[in-house]
Amino acid sequence: MSYQAGRPENVLRRAEDLIAINEPTLALQSLYNFITAKRTKYINPTTPELVQNFKLFISIAIKNRLSKDIKDALYHYKRIVQTANTTEGYESLEQLAKFFLKEANSKLDEAQTQANDAAEAAIEENVLSAAAAQKVLDTLEEEEEVAHDEEEDDVEAFHFNVSPENILLSSVTTDDSTDRSNKEFFLPWLKFVWEAHRTVLELLKNNNKLETSYCQVILEAFQFCIKYERKAEFKRLCELLKNHLLAMSKPEFEDAVNLSNPDTLQKFLDTRFQQLNTAVKLELWKESFKSIDDVHVLMKISKRTPKPIALVNYYKNLAKIFQVSNDYIYATTARQKLFELLIQSPIITAEELKEHSTLYLITALSIPVSESSSRSFSVQNGLVDSEFYKRKNQKLTSLLNLKEVPTRESLLGSNTLKAVLKYADANIVALFNLLEKSFNPLTFNTSANKILNELASNDKYLSYTTPLKEVIVSKIISKVSTLYESIKFDFLYKISTFENSIFNYDQFTFEDLLVNGSFSNLIKSDVEIDDEAGVVSFTDKLYASPASRVNSRLFDLEKALSSAINLINVEQYNASKKELQNRLLQAANEQFAAEKENILKTSELIAQREEELRASKLEEKLENEKARQEAAIKQRKAEEERIQQEAERRERERIEKTTKMIEMDNKKQIVANINASGIIHIKFEDVKDMSEDDIRKLQIKKLEEESNKLEEKTQAIVKRADYIERAQRQYEIPLLEKEFEHDVVKQREEYEVLKKKNEEQSKAAHEQALQIKERLSRFVPVFEEYCNKLAELSVDVRKEKELKIKEKLEAAKKARIAEFIEEKKKEFLEAQQREKEAAKAKAMAEAQAAAEAKMYEAQNRAREEALKARQAAMGQASSSGRYTPPTATPSRYTPPTAAPSRYTPPTAAPSRYTPPTAVPSRASPSQGSGDPERADYEALKTKGSLSMSERLKLKRLAAKFE
Repeated sequence: MSYQAGRPENVLRRAEDLIAINEPTLALQSLYNFITAKRTKYINPTTPELVQNFKLFISIAIKNRLSKDIKDALYHYKRIVQTANTTEGYESLEQLAKFFLKEANSKLDEAQTQANDAAEAAIEENVLSAAAAQKVLDTLEEEEEVAHDEEEDDVEAFHFNVSPENILLSSVTTDDSTDRSNKEFFLPWLKFVWEAHRTVLELLKNNNKLETSYCQVILEAFQFCIKYERKAEFKRLCELLKNHLLAMSKPEFEDAVNLSNPDTLQKFLDTRFQQLNTAVKLELWKESFKSIDDVHVLMKISKRTPKPIALVNYYKNLAKIFQVSNDYIYATTARQKLFELLIQSPIITAEELKEHSTLYLITALSIPVSESSSRSFSVQNGLVDSEFYKRKNQKLTSLLNLKEVPTRESLLGSNTLKAVLKYADANIVALFNLLEKSFNPLTFNTSANKILNELASNDKYLSYTTPLKEVIVSKIISKVSTLYESIKFDFLYKISTFENSIFNYDQFTFEDLLVNGSFSNLIKSDVEIDDEAGVVSFTDKLYASPASRVNSRLFDLEKALSSAINLINVEQYNASKKELQNRLLQAANEQFAAEKENILKTSELIAQREEELRASKLEEKLENEKARQEAAIKQRKAEEERIQQEAERRERERIEKTTKMIEMDNKKQIVANINASGIIHIKFEDVKDMSEDDIRKLQIKKLEEESNKLEEKTQAIVKRADYIERAQRQYEIPLLEKEFEHDVVKQREEYEVLKKKNEEQSKAAHEQALQIKERLSRFVPVFEEYCNKLAELSVDVRKEKELKIKEKLEAAKKARIAEFIEEKKKEFLEAQQREKEAAKAKAMAEAQAAAEAKMYEAQNRAREEALKARQAAMGQASSSGRYTPPTATPSRYTPPTAAPSRYTPPTAAPSRYTPPTAVPSRASPSQGSGDPERADYEALKTKGSLSMSERLKLKRLAAKFE
């Protein structure tokens, strides 16, 4: 269907007519052609008819789920709005986007209702089919002995929809029927609505005039993901919003979103908080952490202090994320920050404060006593770099706005925890006192059984049972290893076992954890288990190191008992002490000489080794210095090569960049020239990766397409105009005939009236003319007499004038003749003077020629005499045997016999003037043959085409000679 240019109201009316006759496809195509037309972008975007066109197009396209076409239409409208650049235009764009989402959501609700109805119908049909199948089978079994014809009649009596497919479907659950209905009716619309949200977000992004609507659509998209539990779509939505935020941080045009504006930043901060809440509800913890990171970045950019309710939401969700990742240190820190905010709130209730305090305290108790064994193993075996944990701790610390990494001791000893103990649940406080204040590994299981049973029965604390179990068992084993050198394994397992099985390990797991588990780094002893005796032995590692401080309670007990015995038996103690001193002094005296010799040898050996060490150090220093110099030279060379390579690389990049810039400038110039013509329009972004030849080919292609479109439009317009003109003429012919008949009757009546009026006027004029004739007839004789007298008088005057004219003419002729005679006389005298001068010149020429002839004759005589003298001399020489020249030498120059005269006067000078026999009235051409002006006049008369100056000259000469 070719596009027919028209006004918005005409296009809207035509589309509605097509819809009325059940042709929505043609209406959609008509609207799309109008929307994408070039002239549409110059229409005011707030025109109601234009907005209605777009809404009608969106409504029809939604029914067919044409998301791409709707996207094109919305972007065309956005270009129209940007061209107009008015606030009302942007408001219309927002309304159009909201209309799109509203219609899409309504269709989704209808699809869901349709899917539910279809699922119910399918379930009912399956049940009926199953019942019918069972009934048929029962009937056939009862009538096995009946004739075949009767059997067929009975089977036909049951009119149920029984088929193998229905029997199979009847055994399928209702959930599968619902899934099939959803796939058929609901899921396509669900995908369409998701594409609608993404399209609108791309449409409204990064524009400060659309930021409010942009944030509203984001919240609607979050609700969509929560309502239908679309986790995959939520992940893509988070990635999309992340890219939008990166684009907003680098504004490239005037209307871009400015994050330095506090109100704008607060809007985006609120949306990120809602994104965080949505991620937590959907249990997408990776996206939750990314959302936390975005919120933290925006909070750092913002110059305002976030609202307390926003901070409460921030730390609450952060605590959930850390708890899910089993990072109880940072979860406790987040709950500490949360408690510090809540305790300052005037509207917090006692129940809420108790709940948060209890969670804070139990999270703090769940912090592992030691570092995780998996992490230690990964770091020790080089599987994970220790810097990874350092960067991770720095990141998490910055998210919690802390200056240093928190530890278990700092969290359990903080002042905030002391305040928490006042509000927390009594059972959790009691457990805290048993674990941290007065921990006794032998009696802990009996004291904490009741508390642990209540914790296991409460669903809120089920997630804390595993970390609490690890903390309790690790503290028991660590304390027992310091109190005992050996202990029965059964007894150790018994004091580590509780009434509730959730907090217990089986014996095999407990033994493995005791030797190789996460508690092994807490035990300051080597653990050995004697399976035959059932004994666990702890060999203290601290005795292997003499510099270590012994803190074993058994050693302290032995020391205390020895001191007590010494105080009771003072004399025995003093005697033994004195005896020990004497033995030591005697042994020292005996070993003094040997010790002295050993000391001297040792001092010599030390000096020798010091000298060797000094020499080796000096040699090592020289080698190191040499190696350092060589390394410095290599480094310098490498640096020079790197600098040279870097310079070459930069030069190449500069040349490539310059070449690309030149190519880009050429392409921009080509695109500008193409767009300047106004025939076609090409976006530079679409052709920047193309070559110049490809751009020109694209131009030719688009020009051809535009020409074809224009030709099609022209043909359509001509055809439409032809149809309209033909229809108008067919409609006009009866009307024109009626109007013609009416005009004929009217004109005939007007003609009769006018004819009658003219007759009356003519009669009156004729009678008046007769009266005037009769009145003026008496003046005719007098008038004729006057005319005769006037004629006679004019004849006399004419004769007198003719006489005067003849006299003037004769006088002028005489004067002209006299003047002509004078001129000819003058010319005759001048001719005579020229003839005299010519004769004189001729005489002088003849005299000169005679003189030259005489000179030539003298020269010839001289040459002849010289020749004769040479011949005489040669004759004498020849008689003596010498060379004889030729007898005669021709003369090189032979003068003419007579010098011709340069001027030969005529035999008779004809007279140029011949007086006329009779004086003519005018000069004839033959008389003026010697006049140059007359010659010019004659030449100009015979010449074909004349210039302006020649025509003026001809006119002047004609006035003179004619």
